[in-house]
Parts: sequence; C-alpha cells; structure tokens
Amino acid sequence: MVRVHPGSFSTDYDDAAHVLTVTGEVDETAAAELRDELDSRTEAFSRSLVLDLTAVTYLPSAAVGVLARAHQQATAAGQSLELRADEGSIAQRVLLVCGLPHRTA
Repeated sequence: MVRVHPGSFSTDYDDAAHVLTVTGEVDETAAAELRDELDSRTEAFSRSLVLDLTAVTYLPSAAVGVLARAHQQATAAGQSLELRADEGSIAQRVLLVCGLPHRTA
C-alpha cells in the first residue's frame, strides 16, 4: 500500500517482507506521518520492521528524532527496527553523522 503526502513524501509497505520504504522529503509534517506509520506497521512495536530510507532526499532533525525514538521503542519492546540506506545516499550520510545504527546495501 502506497501512502502519498501532498509534498514529495511517500511510503510503500511490503507486508510479506515487513519492509517500509520511504521516498522523498521527510519534513516536519511528513516526520509526524512517518511516526504514525511506524507505530501502525509495527503494531505499536510488537513486531520487527525494516525501514528502507535509500530514496529519502531530505532528512532533517525532526525526522531523525522520529527514527531515534522508534529505534529506542522497538529495542525496549524486544523487537528490531532495522534502518537501511544505500551507501552514499543522503539518509545513509545523516544516519552516520547522527550515530544511528543502520545497514547499507
């Protein structure tokens, strides 16, 4: 299911693989939507999820805060939230600078 934000933000969820793919700019409004999407797709962090951020083109501090908090909530619940971004992508560089655990493809 693809959800599209009025700007250039969208998400696509692969239910079989439990992968949420984020595309575009994760501005302040989109960050709030992403937070809600993470809560919904993990069923309030009762199941693990892979979050693919490779196609993200803008990842400000509001979005980083959402990712850090979601990672913390998943860990506290005994689940994993794997942040994934291709080497050299904007998201990978931001995750690296912020010290958030992630995997590159």
